[in-house]
Order: sequence, then structure tokens, then C-alpha cells
Amino acid sequence: MKVAVVGVGAIGSRHTAYLRGAGHRVVTVDPERPADFSHVDGLTTVSDVDAWIVSTPTDAHLSVVDEILVRAPAARVLLEKPACEPRDLPRLERYALNHRDARIVVNDVYDHSVAVRQFARLVRDVGASDPVSKITVEFTKNRDLDADRGRFVDSSYGEVGYEWFHMLAIVRSLVPRDQYRRYLARRPQVVTDEMRTRTRTGDIPEIELYASTKGEVAFPETASFAFTEASTREQINSGAIPYGSDLRYRFVNVETHSGTALTLVFEPHFGAGHDYKNEHAIHVRGAEVPHSLTISGNQLHHALSIQLRELVGGGRGTSRLRLAEHRHMSMLTDAVFADRLCGPRPPTNLLDLRGVSHV
Repeated sequence: MKVAVVGVGAIGSRHTAYLRGAGHRVVTVDPERPADFSHVDGLTTVSDVDAWIVSTPTDAHLSVVDEILVRAPAARVLLEKPACEPRDLPRLERYALNHRDARIVVNDVYDHSVAVRQFARLVRDVGASDPVSKITVEFTKNRDLDADRGRFVDSSYGEVGYEWFHMLAIVRSLVPRDQYRRYLARRPQVVTDEMRTRTRTGDIPEIELYASTKGEVAFPETASFAFTEASTREQINSGAIPYGSDLRYRFVNVETHSGTALTLVFEPHFGAGHDYKNEHAIHVRGAEVPHSLTISGNQLHHALSIQLRELVGGGRGTSRLRLAEHRHMSMLTDAVFADRLCGPRPPTNLLDLRGVSHV
């Protein structure tokens, strides 16, 4: 397969190295970094490119897509998330509608995660006789050093732009499709600018999502037990991941009506081995037979391989843009921005959005 990678920063260079290592032909495009070409129009031919990966900064995504589609109207394009800035979502949708021979897909790593899928099957099995009452997801990392180096700065979605797309993919795997659609369409009862959201309704399990790029841990007691190294557990339990640390505190916890807790923890062997990023664990507690299991594999490479195969083999007009997810993320960003404009926050540090119209 011949793949053109546009943008060879942190993520684009990883894609390039993996694809070349897997035996694919890769050409790179980047106006700012060493690459095979500085611009898309520098390629002498695009007819033999099987798939494109766009991993430029978010605000340049659609300009690149436009350049690609002008030269290759039937292109297969994998867009890094977020697909585009909130104001450009209608434009992205028009690309898919007006270029029926093309296919555009947003890179959805956790939708293809073996660990997430195995966890979801377990939750469904348990939930058949013991319904789910609450889902909690936290993705926390201290990204201040990255920001100081000019990386991972999302000026359009803010805090939501980093992890929320992944977290929504996990929620999507755990609840029925109709419940998930209703969840995306509703404004949470609670939104804070860390970012934390909480949704409670009678027809959907309580869902609480939290992400922090400042390393501020919200739920240390929920998953710190799963980490191998005592020093890592101490960092998490302190409530603050230090500046410059590579520790990522990522988990999903599902509680059932009977009190059983099912927890998927990503990278629990941080600090204990060189391959810790490819080891994840599921723990079941409070059940008659508590147990744990480990799932191994590189989620990024696995998802990339699957999506490239689907892109090349997919039919015309079968783009997958995840517009509902992007609109939900944009709504959360708007809610926090509006709160800041309105002056001091309430003493609870919570923005109550009940009664506000749905997106």
C-alpha cells in the first residue's frame, strides 16, 4: 500500500515509522519539517496513492483535504482528531456530500481498541443480569512540558480537544446506540473547565467524564490500586502528576446496581517496563468471583492498520466523520467559554446547564 502522510510532527512521524516498518511505501509532506515534499501539489502524481493521512495542526486539516480532493477526487483520507475546528464542521460535511467518490474517516483509535472491546463485552455480559448504574472515565496527564515546547496546544476545543474524542469512543462501546445518541444530544447537568462533565437522566446510566492536561487527578481511589509501581500509586494518590512526567492516568470504571465494579486501566505498568504503553488491565471487584486479566497490544498501530484497510476497501460515499461527537465537544467548549464571559463561577465551581436547549 502506498500512503501519503501530510504533517510529520509527533503523531505523523509515528505513523510514518510504523507504516514503513510494516512494509508500506510512504511519502511525506510537510512545509515546516524535513519531508519528501513541502506541499501536496509537489507530488508529481497522486494516482498511485492508496490512502492519505492528514496529521497537520487541526486548523490546517481542511485546507489539506481540499488540496487532496482537487487532485484526487476519489481519495481515501484518514484525518487525525479533532477533524477540524468547530466552525468548520459544516464545511467538512460538505466535503463528504460533494465528493461521493472519496472517503474521509476520522482516526478513532479507541473505537478499534482490543482492550476496550473486550471490556465492553464483559460489561454487557455482567449487565445482562446486573444493570449498569454509573460509568466514570478519566484521562489525565500533565502536558505543561508539551505545551511549553509548542506541542498539543488546542486553541479551538481547549481541554476537550485532547482526550474527549477517545473518551466518547469508550462510552459509545458501553451503552446501547440509542442511549449514546441521546447522551450526545443532551447538555450535561454539570460542566466544569478542568474538564469534567456529569449527566444524570432516568433513561441512561449516570456518566461522568473527566480530563486534565494539568495533571490534576480527579478519581485517584478508583484506579490507582491497579498500578504496579508504588511510586506511581503515590503520584496518583497525591492528586497531581508532576511536570514533565510521562504518566497517563487513564481508566474507565463501570458500577452495577449490585455494587460490582469493572475497571479497565490503561498502561498500569508505567515505570515497570519499557513496553508499558502496550499493556492494559481489566479488574472486576465486588463480584462473587473477583478477577483480573491483561490485554496486550499497540492500540495506535492496530487502529491505524484496520482503518487503512477499511479506507482502501470501503465503498464510495462511506465517510465516517463522527460529526455528532465533534458537535458535542464544541458544545462543551462553548459552555465553558460562556461561563468565563459571565464572570465569577458559582461557589460550587459547577456550571448548571439544565434547561439549556439541546445542540
